Amino acid sequence: MKRKRQSKITDLNYDVLKNVMYHVAVSPDGAGNLARTLSVCRLFKELADDSDILKAVAFDQVELSDIHESFWQPAGMLCRCLPTGNSTAFYAIRQKAEILNVSYLILKRDMFRGKLILLARSRALEIANTRARKKALEDAIDDCTSTFDAVDTQIETIEQFLVMLKAVLKVMRSQISQ
Repeated sequence: MKRKRQSKITDLNYDVLKNVMYHVAVSPDGAGNLARTLSVCRLFKELADDSDILKAVAFDQVELSDIHESFWQPAGMLCRCLPTGNSTAFYAIRQKAEILNVSYLILKRDMFRGKLILLARSRALEIANTRARKKALEDAIDDCTSTFDAVDTQIETIEQFLVMLKAVLKVMRSQISQ
């Protein structure tokens, strides 16, 4: 007995598949859904790379804290959608830049306060009259110093990311205004 061949979704007409992919892209979690469809097969990846689809991808309901770091990579969903003039991708990047800018300012303020505390502890170390107190203060200063080093690294990373976002926003503003 001959078995009947099962139809696959990839057997559909290319235009029908493109229409399906469009509806995936404009769904409330369009960016996440489209990103997941990329791994299904080569045809879906090709469809998802279509400029009409990328322009339609919805980032409206995507929480910035939920955005996987791969979205920000050069081959990630945000970067692939930006050149098409996708306004929701532009807005998501702008929103992330504003959040990072506020975080950056808070870190800088906290770093300044911490350095003042470190300076005060250093002065207290000079006044300490026992070895035990000096050792405790030295340990506290070492802890503060290592924390400040870690915060400095975070600040540098945020500064680099903000510079990159500003460049992306500048390019996007010029593309959207054309």
